[in-house]
Amino acid sequence: AESIVRRHRLAERMMVDLLGVELHKCHVEAHRLEHGISPELEEKIVARLGNPTTCPFGHPIPGSGHAPQDPGTALSETAPGEDLVIRAIPEDDQTLLEYLVANGLVPGQSVSVKEAAVSRGVITLLCNENELVFSYDVAAKIFALPQAKVEQRP
Repeated sequence: AESIVRRHRLAERMMVDLLGVELHKCHVEAHRLEHGISPELEEKIVARLGNPTTCPFGHPIPGSGHAPQDPGTALSETAPGEDLVIRAIPEDDQTLLEYLVANGLVPGQSVSVKEAAVSRGVITLLCNENELVFSYDVAAKIFALPQAKVEQRP
């Protein structure tokens, strides 16, 4: 199973970085390719991409030697006023993925938590000067790091 996940995430990275496939389309396309990538082709993809450690959605590529020092915090665990950088987004819900990408909520994007209304079950983010509102269920699938922690990295 790990080798299939590896080939899938390498296929996603190849499509986005080398072929210019739109982010919201690469997950579906990677499903088509993951079983057809031979070990020899996998080596060539890794070499061409410079041994990537994460897929375009922020998830580690198995076998790359990458283990995130800090996997981040789910948005459902954040508080109003926090400035964050998105680390990983879910890729398995195509409609949600299209919404996230269309609104720029992708790994590396800076956001601020405007509201965390547990009583209403929603979190409001400021992203690219837009307000994005998510249920706590969706927010639990999106991981971020504090902005200050990202700025401290070498």
